[in-house]
Amino acid sequence: MKKNGLLLCCVVLLGALLFIMCVSVRTENSTDEILVHYSQFPKEIQLTGEEFMIKGEYVRFPFRIRQKGEYVYILDMHGEKNFCHILKKENMAIISSFAQRGNGPEEVLQAMNLHVVSEDSIWLYDTNKREVTLWEYSPKKQTVSYKDCIKFEDKIQSSSNCAWESDSVFFFTDKSGYNRILMCNKGGDIKEYIGEIPSENNKEASNLGIMAQAWNSYIHYNPRNQLLATATQLGEVIEVYDLKTNSRQIIVGPHGEPQYAIAKDGWAVPKGIMGFSDIQITDNYIYTVFHGRTFKEIIKDPNNTLDGGEYIHIYNLNGEPICRLVLDHAIYGIDVDEENKIIWATDVNSEEQILKFQLPEI
Repeated sequence: MKKNGLLLCCVVLLGALLFIMCVSVRTENSTDEILVHYSQFPKEIQLTGEEFMIKGEYVRFPFRIRQKGEYVYILDMHGEKNFCHILKKENMAIISSFAQRGNGPEEVLQAMNLHVVSEDSIWLYDTNKREVTLWEYSPKKQTVSYKDCIKFEDKIQSSSNCAWESDSVFFFTDKSGYNRILMCNKGGDIKEYIGEIPSENNKEASNLGIMAQAWNSYIHYNPRNQLLATATQLGEVIEVYDLKTNSRQIIVGPHGEPQYAIAKDGWAVPKGIMGFSDIQITDNYIYTVFHGRTFKEIIKDPNNTLDGGEYIHIYNLNGEPICRLVLDHAIYGIDVDEENKIIWATDVNSEEQILKFQLPEI
């Protein structure tokens, strides 16, 4: 037993040594930006999920999940009638649906993200209308009502992703390619331009818009530690912005930055791998959902029988890789509850669309 324990210890130490040796750091600006390459995670843990079926209405593509108190909130990206649903956590039954699909003043064209402030206060981002809307849930009536709308029509170029600090500060990825992040106020005006696309390849001004397509990223903000983070939909790049120190960590995994070709019509055609599909910053770590499938593999699977990521990558708040969770399901969205040691997730491949994983000690 002791011999096996010593052998295991040596393997762990060797793995850690190899990990450290494979990391190279280049400082672009000693007080502003650090670029880190890594080749592997120092720890890997297998997880098995507990499955739950959503009761009450068919959800086509549960893209985002949030939980607060006794409720679970689901964003159905391909919702036929409504984009969002509130579920009772005890039985996963839908008790109210809202954000009706449509082009009317209180309707939504394409929901892409939601932010639950409290059990009864929910922000929703409509990427097509370039609006952030506020909705209020009444537990007594079990209904949701439309309360407010902030328009960003002329300020952002149909950004596909949005994060919130509060009801007064909003962050968008910049689709123009000239900046990485746009910080806007509740008046719909841009307060600050943050960063640029961190590509190490040649960046020609004429191709910045195309590059921005390929570098489309998911985004999250934690106001308690003032950290903003992005995760690329293609490739394997994480960016961590510390708004307290005005600094950025760029973390590049073994699959590198997004790969793409330029089509004749001026669109970016994805190559390489499908990367991340969600990111969350807690008070202790950064969690991401990682796919890692090549587009060659995806093309060979026309029925898309494995849509989602089978890995959760965990980084510390500096962006250093800590642990890779290997899942028994392919998932899309997550909500990490560190206090109760639970990872909530969505699965678009089966009828049991909600999963619960026990968060291990890392």
